[in-house]
Amino acid sequence: MPSGAASFNTADLLRSTAIFRELSDQQLTAIWSQAKVLNLIRGDVLVRQNAPAESVFFVVSGRFDVWVDGRDRAINEIGVGEPIGEIGFFSGAPRTATIVAARDSVVLELDRPSFNKVALAVPAIYQTLLGALARRLADTSAGIDRSLRVGVARTVAVIAGGSEPIPPGFYERLRHVATHAGKALVLDHTHLQERFPGQAPDDPSVSHWLNAIENEHELIIFLCDSTLTDWTRKAIRQADQVIVAVAGQGPSELNPTEAFALAAHPPVRRRLVRVHARRNGAVEGTAAWLRDRDVAMHHQVALEDDRDFKSLHRFLTGRALGFVAGGGGGFGSAHIGIYKAFLERGVNFDILGGASVGAAMLAGFALGMSPEEVDLAAHDIFVVSKGFKHFTLPRYALLDHLVFDEALRRAIKGVSIEDAWRPYFAVATVLDGSWQGPYLIRSGQLWKAVRASGSLPGILPPVISDDGRLLVDGGLVDNIPLRPMKTLKSGPNLIAHFGTRRRVQRLEIDYTSIPGRWQLARSLLTRSGRERLPPVPGPIGVLQRCLGLNQDPARLPVGPLDLVLPVPELPGANLLDFDRHFEVFEAAYLWCRKHIDELGERADPALAAIMATRD
Repeated sequence: MPSGAASFNTADLLRSTAIFRELSDQQLTAIWSQAKVLNLIRGDVLVRQNAPAESVFFVVSGRFDVWVDGRDRAINEIGVGEPIGEIGFFSGAPRTATIVAARDSVVLELDRPSFNKVALAVPAIYQTLLGALARRLADTSAGIDRSLRVGVARTVAVIAGGSEPIPPGFYERLRHVATHAGKALVLDHTHLQERFPGQAPDDPSVSHWLNAIENEHELIIFLCDSTLTDWTRKAIRQADQVIVAVAGQGPSELNPTEAFALAAHPPVRRRLVRVHARRNGAVEGTAAWLRDRDVAMHHQVALEDDRDFKSLHRFLTGRALGFVAGGGGGFGSAHIGIYKAFLERGVNFDILGGASVGAAMLAGFALGMSPEEVDLAAHDIFVVSKGFKHFTLPRYALLDHLVFDEALRRAIKGVSIEDAWRPYFAVATVLDGSWQGPYLIRSGQLWKAVRASGSLPGILPPVISDDGRLLVDGGLVDNIPLRPMKTLKSGPNLIAHFGTRRRVQRLEIDYTSIPGRWQLARSLLTRSGRERLPPVPGPIGVLQRCLGLNQDPARLPVGPLDLVLPVPELPGANLLDFDRHFEVFEAAYLWCRKHIDELGERADPALAAIMATRD
């Protein structure tokens, strides 16, 4: 149960907390004279649903899960600097949820008399509460499920998974990148023993020190022992997230440390990191490692340089850079040009996700291919193999999918999504009768994910997933998948799409003027007859308009760090014609280079956030 901390310097604790950092000494005095400090260990209940709301709390360190009766998982999480229980406290209603410590945590409690005294001396406390409410409302309005969101870590425990030892180079590079790329502190058992000789990791003085320094650093990394020692248990309980580092080709059973960590943290707060000597050739076998290790995300890191470690560090600190690629058929090669323009500026994207042709183009980059290699693959699929030009009897679709599928397999070389060098997802639409919104594909064969995300209804046969779902083009429900990207990480995003110019126009045409088959056949025989036909969109035109329904950036949760690139008209492209893919690639590259310069001259904040991620 929560307990007080009379031996701990409350003033120092307040000063180390970001939400109170700008307050004067007089204001701090007003708060610490009234507040009560509560220390909780993982699993402690802070408040229970339906109980009277007699206090409001502020999270100083740690993280809390929000549970509602009748739900099988936490519906939200509350982190450092956020209030707890303010709704019931001000409305007089009972607690709306049960709040449980997700890790060892510290909160400040103000009961009603204490809060009233503080509010008179420190009116700014109302602004803190209003700001937190506004952020939660923004996430709700944007449709982002925070219970599934991979949050920013303040503390991370690194444990060794499997049975093979982790190469020392992994810890050396992780320490180097964390301490040089940001204000980070890396702690192991030796450091703790030197500072607190003879004291156990769970000693109150150790816990108080760990809680205090947490707010002095951007990130604290706990390097756990190779076995399940007291320090390892404390580090895991003290962490927001757990990184399970594994080495070797084949997976092994969970070791005792892994079992403890997986029991202490839900999947959304776990990461798997596979350690490789070099970044050459295709990775294999990641799916087998993930079979017993349910994690929010996994990462491939090579010890040959710092690149992958810098990417991992950006994920942990909320700066991971995402590329969101919208669908657009033959316009899709523009994504290659945009990627190349940013790559030349030193930008490396940390996670890639797209719909339809956007998912196809980014798949190559997830494998580590260069822009030119991705364009050559597109040439093989659409020009050499004529993937979109083999028509068939319209029993399943207009196009024969076999040639297209084989070309996709050849380009992607049988690699699975789990084995890609960069985290990747594709969006598809489910037609099995159960509406679940966009269907996120983050595992399985990469070629099949690309094929499902770009399965144009009626043009190509739908894809049947391994679990029996009928999948068609993701652009039907989410052609610019920014929301899924924001559930997977925090940080800036580049969003490239083709939707703003396709404006739906009303047609002044009499519906009854659309001819039947025999009248249409006669009209098509002569030029004058063809000219008299009503200008109603054909099947491809209707499909194009359908794909345009869900690519309006105004409906997306675009934040100040998100750079939206509406790609202009490019030469030679249309929905099903990829023959001039290189011209589209080159035109988009030249346009994007110029656009980057223009945004830079205007000091665009979203571009600045992207450029700040450069290695």
